[in-house]
Amino acid sequence: MPAPLESGRQTAPKIKPLNDRKKQLSQNAIENRSRLKKRFLMCMSVFLIVLSLMGWSYMEKKQLIAEQNQSFQVAQQEQTKAKKESGRLKEEIERLNDKEYVANLARSELLYSKKGETIFYFSPED
Repeated sequence: MPAPLESGRQTAPKIKPLNDRKKQLSQNAIENRSRLKKRFLMCMSVFLIVLSLMGWSYMEKKQLIAEQNQSFQVAQQEQTKAKKESGRLKEEIERLNDKEYVANLARSELLYSKKGETIFYFSPED
């Protein structure tokens, strides 16, 4: 409240000059801009950190999937080989039930002979 004058009148309120008010507003605007810049930089920093972590995680998962795909392909190849071997062994078992096949096998691998048959064995040349 303004102070009363000696004559009983009140003094007019002190009004800041317009230039001072403009300077104050300008200074406030500069401070606000600097705060906004700091906030923006902070948000961008957090965003970049999160983005880089997500990228790192993505690359790790992509590499893991590639390794699993490769091991899956190797397992499929092994399974195919095992199926072929299993089929070959089943055929061998069926043949072993045939007496003629067993006799031919014994003659060729164990050098057995039929009655009256002579076996000549030649060693391979070195």
